[in-house]
Amino acid sequence: MTKKAAIYTVGRQLNDGDMYIFSVFDLEPAGLLIRAYCATTSKEITTAPSESEIESAALTRSQTHLASLAASYDLVSKGGIQFLESNIPGINAPKATIQGEGVRQFIAGTKAGDETLPELLTTAVLYSLYYF
Repeated sequence: MTKKAAIYTVGRQLNDGDMYIFSVFDLEPAGLLIRAYCATTSKEITTAPSESEIESAALTRSQTHLASLAASYDLVSKGGIQFLESNIPGINAPKATIQGEGVRQFIAGTKAGDETLPELLTTAVLYSLYYF
């Protein structure tokens, strides 16, 4: 299996203060793979905007558009896990797939009306035990 070369590479600082090397790989017709590698921590974060997202954002594979795409990403934390998120309309926000302790933190922080989700579920269970 041959290794693909990046079609665009740039270094930039993200909102955590560390420098990252962004490498963009062409996965046409599926979209792009964007890898951000932090040399300080050896942390690697990837995201893969689909072809339809790229079209929705009115982007092409030109160096100018790839530079804009790479510059649009920053780190966001969801469920204790860091993701890359673009500020370009049309590029969807990442969906969190959380496990372990991250699940507990996510559920505990989820609002359900004026309460957290665990509070609402506890109230519902107690109500059903009392009235049914």
